[in-house]
Amino acid sequence: MALQEIRETVEIPSLTLDGEGFGIVQKKINLKPNQLHNVFQMDIFQDAIPSTDDAPEMLIEWFVSPFPIIYSEMKVSPAYEHRGAMAGADTVLFKALCTNYTATTLFDIEQFPNQQIGAQASFTFYTPTVYITGFVHGTGGATIRNIAFSFYIASLTKKASLITYGLGMIRERSVAQGINLMQQGRTIPPAANVGQVFPMWKYGGMRPERMLKGDGLRNFFLNSASDQSEAMLSTGNIRTFIAGARTMAGFDKAFGVDDTVKGPIPEWIRFGLNRGLVSGPIRAQFPPRKLYDNGNTQMLA
Repeated sequence: MALQEIRETVEIPSLTLDGEGFGIVQKKINLKPNQLHNVFQMDIFQDAIPSTDDAPEMLIEWFVSPFPIIYSEMKVSPAYEHRGAMAGADTVLFKALCTNYTATTLFDIEQFPNQQIGAQASFTFYTPTVYITGFVHGTGGATIRNIAFSFYIASLTKKASLITYGLGMIRERSVAQGINLMQQGRTIPPAANVGQVFPMWKYGGMRPERMLKGDGLRNFFLNSASDQSEAMLSTGNIRTFIAGARTMAGFDKAFGVDDTVKGPIPEWIRFGLNRGLVSGPIRAQFPPRKLYDNGNTQMLA
């Protein structure tokens, strides 16, 4: 692998925000094609303190990515619209948030990955470009002056096969598509939390001695050869037991109904169900399979 170090600066003398207080700064860096880039260290440095007469508050999102970052309709804060991609998104190699702006001090910068994690190999990509994108948030119509930041990118590069390179670029382009609104994860009402996650002791826990009873067909089936005789229950009972075996119970009903016949065992646990036992209507017997001399199956009408 070859070491590749990139030092880039972004300097904007003047940027006027739109009516919602949003502006975009971007720079494109071309890389050598047909390469696998393994980024192992990135850093950001603020070279100057921005100034403005119109925006007492300001926030900047910085991104380093193989493709341009598309802004969304989600908020950075209650006051700022159009948040960029999440730091954990596959398309983002590096993200920094510049907050707590004042006219006399540097920003407080939070970055991902941080310096401790960023000191080892982390992200790989194939696309032969790197974009440095800044989303500037402030007061609507304000003019921001003297934006100056420096970026450092260190990566190990090696030649990739054409197939791997092409597939990698297709995937990265697909992942980079913009998402206006996103909801990842789910919300759980506190009253419904028990039973959906650990601990599971609420609904039984370890009770191996009561899990199964081996004294009847209702609890498990013994494996047998296709031509071996076996004592069977009635057709109706077989259908009832197999239908119960193939019906899942709710998470809080895992031990079934506690009655004198079956006991508190899971309705859905059945082992070794013989081939051909079904809970639906009895199907017609399949004709025997006959083969030609060359091994092909004879088709019978």
